[in-house]
Amino acid sequence: MMMTANAESQSTELEYTIKNDPTYTVEIPAKINIAKEGSDMTIKASNVNYLDDQKVSVSIAGTSYFRNQMVLTNAETRAVMRYQIVKPDGTVIETKGDSVNGTEVAAFTKDGEVTNKVLPVELPSSTTGNYSGTITFDIGLVDAK
Repeated sequence: MMMTANAESQSTELEYTIKNDPTYTVEIPAKINIAKEGSDMTIKASNVNYLDDQKVSVSIAGTSYFRNQMVLTNAETRAVMRYQIVKPDGTVIETKGDSVNGTEVAAFTKDGEVTNKVLPVELPSSTTGNYSGTITFDIGLVDAK
């Protein structure tokens, strides 16, 4: 077996880039006392760096009510009351048969804040008393596109 060698030399340029890991801090209110006309829920992001083509996404992970419905309960009477989250662009997030899990409530590509409004949905049949519930959020990186 014969091999033919060529007198020319060829080269390949090599490159490698070390990137910083993405960083971010997200602050979500621990408690909101909802007023009849609604109350602000401000979500803040700081130290947002090195995201590349990603964004920091804050989305609904679940609630304390059956099937993750956006409902507050009265511990004494067991009565329920729905609530909504209204985004700055007017988009209303609420459960009407469909789960809201995975619905994005804020997104960041740099430091900033997003203020949503939390509104109670009071019906004529709503009973007096204190209503409470919990909503849990997922925070993570997703594609920015």
